[in-house]
Amino acid sequence: MAEQENIFLQSGAAIGDEAKLIQDLLGLEPIPNAEGAGPDVHGLRGPAATADGMVGYVIQPNGHVDPNAEPDEVQAFDDYQVEIDIWLGARGPTQAQEARLVFDRLVEARPEVPMLLCHDLTLLVAAYRPGHGIHEFPPGTTVDAPDAAHWREWIVADQEA
Repeated sequence: MAEQENIFLQSGAAIGDEAKLIQDLLGLEPIPNAEGAGPDVHGLRGPAATADGMVGYVIQPNGHVDPNAEPDEVQAFDDYQVEIDIWLGARGPTQAQEARLVFDRLVEARPEVPMLLCHDLTLLVAAYRPGHGIHEFPPGTTVDAPDAAHWREWIVADQEA
């Protein structure tokens, strides 16, 4: 499977409401013929801002959480309920730029919502924590427990939100 960029939101809103908000904020349209998608999986698309082509989005519940994870198995996005997957035909730096633009627009539009920006569910790029701003992580910082010392203070636990 091709690499994607991911944004995680800590929001108690219904997935359909999140998808509608993102659709309206970014001027996106539903992806036609989304047969096989679950009821809480919303595909959207819109023109890229930094290149020719369309950017695809999937807004869905965060399905990567293990509620029985041991302390050495936690991941930075465990307490974030909404996952937004972003991809562009021209992958690499352009795809990452597109995702960063979306992340920044979401932070600006929803300053009360904690967010994470990740690369392909493995690397942590940035975090937004209300009242603290945006934090950029050093290159190579993973979302996994061994790197928790780098991200722990920037991750908002669900009970804090």
